Order: sequence, then structure tokens, then C-alpha cells
Amino acid sequence: MNKINTEELLKKNDEINFSTGFEDIDECVLNVDKGSIITIGARPAMGKTSLAFSILNHLLEENKKVFYFSPSNTIKMIEKLLITNKLGIDFFQFEKELKSKGNLFKKTLEYYSDKEFYISDKTNLTVEDIEKEIKENIPDVVFIDYIQLLKMPKAPNFTDSINLAVQELKRIAQETGVIFVILTQLSRGVEERGDKRPLLYDIRNSSLLEELSDVVMMIYRESYYNFDDETNKNLAEIIFRKNNFGPLSVIMLRFEKGRFSNVNDTTF
Repeated sequence: MNKINTEELLKKNDEINFSTGFEDIDECVLNVDKGSIITIGARPAMGKTSLAFSILNHLLEENKKVFYFSPSNTIKMIEKLLITNKLGIDFFQFEKELKSKGNLFKKTLEYYSDKEFYISDKTNLTVEDIEKEIKENIPDVVFIDYIQLLKMPKAPNFTDSINLAVQELKRIAQETGVIFVILTQLSRGVEERGDKRPLLYDIRNSSLLEELSDVVMMIYRESYYNFDDETNKNLAEIIFRKNNFGPLSVIMLRFEKGRFSNVNDTTF
């Protein structure tokens, strides 16, 4: 057994290893430590990737070294998503905006090239591939968008395969000190309830992701289900269903043009 090192413990707690750029969310994740897993769960088209890119862009502004693994998108698609998210442009207006803001887009891409930021759109991506990249390059934060698209270890069924993958990711996080931000799909059971706000057991195919995650944030937008609701038209709830480092809160963000921002952000 190891003796408790009080000096090192206090020093470690004084470090801010992770922040999102969203004031209220940062209050909840202020004490997130190295080696943690943060899971973002939502139904399709609810905004998982958009929230991930908002957090990613903030981490780059903080000069963190960031990896982004996306078996679901090409490099070109990821670049478009990054640019539109950073500039607050509607993704579906990308080609139109490119004609008038081509130089700005080019400068934005140059901004990313100057950061310690690496993208992988490799299909059939395995946990072993991720571990190899992490140990060779030692990033601060690694995004996986999303876990169900990884090439899974062999197991009797898909659920067991994902659980094995989650166990390995937790091991890698603890061994290397990297913070994982893992995006996950939620089950269709959400749609069958009167209150469609997601719960922990809605995490698809993996009970271990719920257990081994240190933080679980889930996204809910009332306007997704009720188009006529003008009151909540541009609002999203970020629901903390698990938080080993802070309170279980519901944080309100704006969601407009496919991009999240603080509710009081008047520059958007």
C-alpha cells in the first residue's frame, strides 16, 4: 500500500485540469481530475457533437493538447463542424458563407494547425489504436465520437464488447492521466416515456459506461419534441445524472444554429 502524500494531494486539487467554457457547467466539473471519464449522452440530433466541439474549442483556447477520434465523420466534415462551431455559423450555410468569408475560414483552419490538435477519422478504430496514439503523443483530453462506433473486442454479444472497451478505456485513463470525453447514443426507450429527459439507464448497450464514468451529462431540448414551444425554442438542458466531482444540476444553455452558448451570451 502507498502512504498518503498530503502535499501532492493538495497540489493536485489546486490544479484545474478541465474546463468547458460554459460558466455553469464549469462550476460542476471544477474538480475533475486527470484520468477521469466524462460521458455525454443524448438521442440522435440532440447536439452531442456540437457540445463536444464547443468544449473542444475552449480547451484549445486554454492551450490543451486534444485528440478527436471520430469513426463516424470524415476529416473534411470535422473541419466544417469545427469552423462553423467556432465562428457561430449555421453548419447548413457553410457553402454559402464560404463564398463571402473564405479568408476567415482559411485563418480559422490555420488557427487549428497552430494548436496541439489531432483528428482521426479512421474506420474500424480499436481501443488498441487509441491507446497507441495516446502513449505516443500524451494528450490532455481525448474525445471519442461516439463509443458504439468503435471496433469492439470479441465477446459473446455487443453489450459485453462495449463493456470490455469501456474497461480498457478506464485503464488507459488511469495509467496515462488523460481525460476522456466519450459520446454515447441513448436507447429508443427515451422516446416511449411521457417525460423524455434521459436517465442513466438509457445509456445504450453498456452498464459499465454508467458505472465507470466520473461524470455523465445528458442533453435534452424540449423544442426537439415540441416544435411549437416558443418559450424553449433556443434552449437546451444539460442534465448531470452522475457527478463524482460536484452537484447533480440542470444547466441551461442556448442552442442556436446548431451551436451551444451560455444563456447570457449576447455576442452570439
